[in-house]
Amino acid sequence: MHKVFITGSSIICALGNNKKESINKLKNINNKNYKEYLKNNFEDINYYRIKQNFKTQKEKFFTILEETILDAINDAKLSQEDREKLNIYLSSTSMNISLIEDSFSTTNGIHAINFEEISNFVENIISSKYPCVFIQTACTSSANAIIKASNEIKNEDIDKAIIIGFEFFNQSTYNGFESLMLLSSSGEYKPFDKNSDGLILGEACSCVILENIKKENDDFEIVSYSTSFDNYSITSSNPDAIATFNCLNQALKNANLEINNLTCLKAHATGSENSNLSEVNAINNLFKHHKNSCDVVVLKPYIGHTLGSCGTNEIILLCESIKNGTLPKTINFKDGYENIDFKPLLEDKLVNSANILFHFVGFGGSNASLILSNKRS
Repeated sequence: MHKVFITGSSIICALGNNKKESINKLKNINNKNYKEYLKNNFEDINYYRIKQNFKTQKEKFFTILEETILDAINDAKLSQEDREKLNIYLSSTSMNISLIEDSFSTTNGIHAINFEEISNFVENIISSKYPCVFIQTACTSSANAIIKASNEIKNEDIDKAIIIGFEFFNQSTYNGFESLMLLSSSGEYKPFDKNSDGLILGEACSCVILENIKKENDDFEIVSYSTSFDNYSITSSNPDAIATFNCLNQALKNANLEINNLTCLKAHATGSENSNLSEVNAINNLFKHHKNSCDVVVLKPYIGHTLGSCGTNEIILLCESIKNGTLPKTINFKDGYENIDFKPLLEDKLVNSANILFHFVGFGGSNASLILSNKRS
């Protein structure tokens, strides 16, 4: 079986318009300036926005998609021959909803840009001989796309892949979360805090390039992965946390690792009461089961909950932060839950290589866990 490495990546999000900007901004945010960061980011509603101006949603959608794709290809130093071998995975929760809304608002009728038009656009940019595959599993979409592509590379079914995670603001998604009473009324993200009052959505677009060769010494390997599902609810996690625990634990088993081999666990931590309680219980039980613990990192206060793209977004932000020497702290955490033995990491740590257990949760009972490492040979 082949190994799988991330050899290139790119991101545009609330933190910045490229990977370097985003990592530098992330390092400079702390509890003292967090509210100012939110104030500068939010406009008419509490939402982590990409800071670029466009005339239409269509222009925004295709411009940002093209920028991130080309940035990732350049980052991986792919030749034209390499590009032709790229298998393409597009992953999102809202997919083309922003384009449908834009069409309706400008022409007084829905003339939707369909998936075929999006896939043709992406295929032409990349010049790949393979068609796009769409992965849509709610907030685990891009994480599951990475898992699917990694599995195919490991089994030597494909050589290379590009995973594109994207989520753009649209009123339908925002109103949907508002109707479920999941949005924060305070306008502050408080991950794993017992006083958390909900989540804050965000938009972002990011890409990772996967190959079966390691190009740079600090490239991260996709070591193992696991998925699980429960049928408890379409819009909430089972409070018994068994499916989440099993997913996390199976990823460790598949990698032949123990908790004490991990540098950190990157939690999903949406901020909603049900999801928070389920996940903290699962992590707490995991630590008890292994009679050990590791640092827990949460990234959503920096970019918001970017739904289907959070897999690629958060993997890139954490891996690139570590490559730049920092394991980032969790901001805006004050009071943990009772009977929970861990707290998220509250101070930056000097780290430049790591074994990381990533976890993502999606509506419909979807769980996805991946272990990435740039410590292994």
